[in-house]
Amino acid sequence: MTPAARRLGLRVTRVVLLVYLLAALMLVTLQRKILFPAPPPRALPTNAGALVEGRSPAGRRVAALWSPRPGATAATWTAAYFHGNGMQLADCAELAPALHAEGFNLFAVEYPGYGPLAADDPSEGAIVETAAAAMGILRDRLHVPTERTLLLGQSLGTGVAVQLAARAMGARVVLLTPYRSITAMAGEVFPWLPVRWLVRDRFDSESLAPSVTVPVRVVHGTDDEVIPFAHGEALARRFPRGTLDRVVGGHHNDLWSDHPVAVSAALRGP
Repeated sequence: MTPAARRLGLRVTRVVLLVYLLAALMLVTLQRKILFPAPPPRALPTNAGALVEGRSPAGRRVAALWSPRPGATAATWTAAYFHGNGMQLADCAELAPALHAEGFNLFAVEYPGYGPLAADDPSEGAIVETAAAAMGILRDRLHVPTERTLLLGQSLGTGVAVQLAARAMGARVVLLTPYRSITAMAGEVFPWLPVRWLVRDRFDSESLAPSVTVPVRVVHGTDDEVIPFAHGEALARRFPRGTLDRVVGGHHNDLWSDHPVAVSAALRGP
């Protein structure tokens, strides 16, 4: 190799290394902005239901939407809903009619950094702490027993629902378009980075799944362009009582609108 070729090779190596380090730095510094892209805060619709507020045992603010089904009784089941990362509490209100029609009250939990909690910093720990405190409010203040609580997670919210299910905070679980873990997702997007060491908010549903003893229904579209169908398929196998509902042609954001029969079956199922 000539000296000129050697110098060129060294320059290329330096450029590649610099790009690699910059990509790793970007993932470290921007990952929460990527994972939690909260929309601009929006007020709840006037007919949405009641905004329930409180504090976690550690003092963190808690907010949730309570929308009981018309004619609800003490025997009515409640769907505790954990939304995707591009939604907020005001968007959850739009699901109330569909859940009421299926026989459920709606209790939608907000995340730090979103909606009425927009001033708080989001993280896995903060979200799970807030969600667990909200479930305590549902049980103790709204008098909904765990035995009549469905944990309903969508996209990012599936990781929240699984963590609460592992703490025995629901009697059934439905997961719409779930992921194995955020680390697994990041590894597919950045296969050349050591994401195992860089990801801060892991939401490792795959590891927690074996400890969830209640029935779990996983609903996943085969054409999901955000979270590949293979994630839902693999995750469903990890739950001791897991069932996979394959939605042929389903995408990431069209299950409620274009595949309501599949969602209804999961809500009604064991």
